Amino acid sequence: MKNVIRWLFYLLIIGVCLVICFIAPIDRTPLSEQTFYHNMMAELDTLKPSVNKSTHPLKAAWGKYNITPSTDMPMAGYKPRDHFDAVHDSLFVRILAVDNGQLSFIISIDLLLFPPSVKKQIEAEVQKTLPGAFLYFSATHTHNGVGGWNKSFAGQLIAGDYQEEWVDKISKGIAATLLKISEQMIDCSVSFFEADATGYAVNRLAGTDGKVDSKLRGIKIIRRDSSKAILVSFSAHATSISKTMNILSGDYPSELEKELEVNGYNFSMFLAGMVGSHALDGFTENNFELTEKAGKTLAAIILKESVDTRQPDTPTVITAHVPIHFGSSQLRLDKELRVRDWAFRSAFGELKGELTLLEIGNIILIGTPCDFSGEISVIAELDKLALSREKKLIITSFNGDYTGYITLDEHYDRYNKEEVMALNWVGPYHGKYFEKMIKRILSEH
Repeated sequence: MKNVIRWLFYLLIIGVCLVICFIAPIDRTPLSEQTFYHNMMAELDTLKPSVNKSTHPLKAAWGKYNITPSTDMPMAGYKPRDHFDAVHDSLFVRILAVDNGQLSFIISIDLLLFPPSVKKQIEAEVQKTLPGAFLYFSATHTHNGVGGWNKSFAGQLIAGDYQEEWVDKISKGIAATLLKISEQMIDCSVSFFEADATGYAVNRLAGTDGKVDSKLRGIKIIRRDSSKAILVSFSAHATSISKTMNILSGDYPSELEKELEVNGYNFSMFLAGMVGSHALDGFTENNFELTEKAGKTLAAIILKESVDTRQPDTPTVITAHVPIHFGSSQLRLDKELRVRDWAFRSAFGELKGELTLLEIGNIILIGTPCDFSGEISVIAELDKLALSREKKLIITSFNGDYTGYITLDEHYDRYNKEEVMALNWVGPYHGKYFEKMIKRILSEH
């Protein structure tokens, strides 16, 4: 009996030690007392973006690269799926290039996010072939794309076994497509547009108690040869297809792109907007009937109701990569406990990301490394702040690193949902943190 008690005591001690090693309380230190916050604000105060003025017309070109795998691969989105059974529509990387002396590429991929592994390889290739080119990354956020692009332990649990050959292939293919597009530039005019899509986006975290960003925003380009391109951003998640269907698809963004291309545009591309707490709404159809209906409906709003603002023919182009300072990761276990930072880093890798700034005339695009919530933008009136400086604002998600969900701070302790539990990796107060960073960029530039 004494031996049993002794071993139970030892097991208890081991259990306590494991808990101490792996688990810690949520750090609720206010932003104003956080070193990383003050360092970030100081860097933003001294931020000097690259400013390229030109007296020559802006040039543009575009293209796409098919990334649909020809062999079996895992899928990313929803639960882990180790294969796909069919292809409903091909997956692409779509690219829009603009040049006024500063060559810049906007790149969107038909995946859950823009994989850091692919981003890193593209950047290395572009430095060899197009040194000085600026890259702005995003994704459509389809939950029915392929996985296999994250080699971390947790990444492979979520997105499937790492597919090094496929990652290398598409990275080189995208880089080669960028080079090809850069050789096809033609003078163009540029317009910003927005349209009201009220009723087609809903706050899935806070429901009717939350605010909703329901604007379609984007850029229209007409080249001297009369060819037309359009970039569209919207804040509703691309989760229209059942998680039980192992079928590759770009979801409603692909249908939206197709519809625009049969209605006057030679090229279209979609960038996930402020999707952090937003879902598609207003449709009764399911699966591919839903994706088709949503694509047609949103395209019709853009084609018939968008309000366009023409930009100068010789716009200034401003670019910047703004690395974000983070404190310790805070992957939640429950309301008050988190995984310790060393354990998070061992499973997921280092918590890192940047804000990406691309300004074309009076249009400001800001890319974020997360599911950024449109509710933050609505409440903080970020559009209004941009307008006060005679700017038009487009905020997108998934710019090549991933730091989890960034939602309104009030929701952190209010809801027991995945957006603020399993998918918040940074802890409380980061909605305000991202708001302050974006406001600082808008105010200064």
